[in-house]
Amino acid sequence: MKDLENVLQDYTRGEKTLEEANRALKELGCGLTLDPARNLFSAKELLETRTGETPDQANGWGIMDHGVGCLEKVRVVDGRTVDVDMGQETAFVYLAGRRYRLRGDVLTEED
Repeated sequence: MKDLENVLQDYTRGEKTLEEANRALKELGCGLTLDPARNLFSAKELLETRTGETPDQANGWGIMDHGVGCLEKVRVVDGRTVDVDMGQETAFVYLAGRRYRLRGDVLTEED
């Protein structure tokens, strides 16, 4: 699990390209891939992405893992996802190298 997190954190920090992240995910054998049509960050999106001391200071673009085999690109404004509400389902958002637990549409610290 930690290796998967490291790959996604490196990707959301802009330290790995989508292709490099996918190679690393394939080597892990985890069955997940980043879809170039759905998960690609532009340089502008990476520059707009920031975290802070608390989850409510997170803004920009991240990757959501909700445990169904595909990863979703999500937009976050003031610690809340813009177009996603997971309700009671478990999901995590990787944004700017950080991992947050998503509760409904609110980023929280990990359990």
